[in-house]
Amino acid sequence: MITIILIAVAILALTVWGGIAFLGRSQSLSVKSIENPSEHLYLIHLTKPNNLTWKSGSFAKFTLPDMKENEQNNRWLTIASSTSDDEILILTHNIGSFYKQTLTSLPINSKVEISWIQSHLSIEDNEEPIVCFASDVGISAIRPIIREWSGSRPVTLSHLDKGVTVFDKEMTELSTQKENFTYETSTSLSESQEQLAESIKQYGNKATYLLCGRPDDLDKMKKYLEEKGINSPQIKMDSFEGLK
Repeated sequence: MITIILIAVAILALTVWGGIAFLGRSQSLSVKSIENPSEHLYLIHLTKPNNLTWKSGSFAKFTLPDMKENEQNNRWLTIASSTSDDEILILTHNIGSFYKQTLTSLPINSKVEISWIQSHLSIEDNEEPIVCFASDVGISAIRPIIREWSGSRPVTLSHLDKGVTVFDKEMTELSTQKENFTYETSTSLSESQEQLAESIKQYGNKATYLLCGRPDDLDKMKKYLEEKGINSPQIKMDSFEGLK
């Protein structure tokens, strides 16, 4: 019996170790181009390895290999592109941190390493409605989810954009093409709450609620949903702790 237990423990340990090694493995990407659509906002286009996949709404650790001796050589950033795209896209603010200043000024063909791809916004493959709230660059996590699921199930998105409008045209066009996708932008949290009120009333706890963006906005929106009777397990959040 002891031998069997030891073998089982060893197998479990190897499985856990294998999972950690798989998630934490690093792959090298190259900078294709960097756009600066507004003062502090950047779109970073990176090459995508043929064998790299991820779930819509995922984030990953992005490391700058030429800065390995620097403690600020990596950040957790959201992947704004879909697996079907031919690139990895990052949408980010640069408001002064050493990492962001370096990242947003990288020359073409510079190397960036990606590892630990994860997601807090997993979606079940069913017909359950999706109700989304994004604030600021939180739209980067919601964008691939909208692109994947709009058209196959009811989807609602309110974006408290705070001047981040780089995906506005794409989302607006999708909302005209897909009957069951509703997209609106807002200038305040209360306005976003009003925009989502009808979906909350219509779907209640039959929907999945995705919140992504600034922590203070998400906490207030989550409280609002709970006050409207939405159960906590139906709410999934991806909080951007630092936007610098």
